[in-house]
Amino acid sequence: MVWIARIGVALAGLFSLAMGGMAWASPVQLGETLGLGALSPLGLNALRADLGSFFLASAIACTLALFARRPNWLWGAATLYGLAVLARLIGVVVDGAPEGIATPMIIELVLVALLVFGARKLPQAA
Repeated sequence: MVWIARIGVALAGLFSLAMGGMAWASPVQLGETLGLGALSPLGLNALRADLGSFFLASAIACTLALFARRPNWLWGAATLYGLAVLARLIGVVVDGAPEGIATPMIIELVLVALLVFGARKLPQAA
């Protein structure tokens, strides 16, 4: 079970790292991928800062869980993705379901499941 948890956390971490790296290196491309646009330099900066910090904080949590044996950090990453799912659900209820909403919701739910599983199964530092 521990190896399955490690693989799941590693996959969540790599996804988060890739998305965070894209936010810092190419926020316009990330915005287009997520259906967002930077209307001004401030918007471009917000894409880089806000989305980058969201994803990179999750990647750091996964790294600490795997290499520093601190699985409790995964609860924070799971909370970030869980709140993202909740916000999407609220958006669907308030604004209706936009085309393509299922894909990010499924990805976020899978990430929450992997992170919670990892937080529960990975060993603590001794």
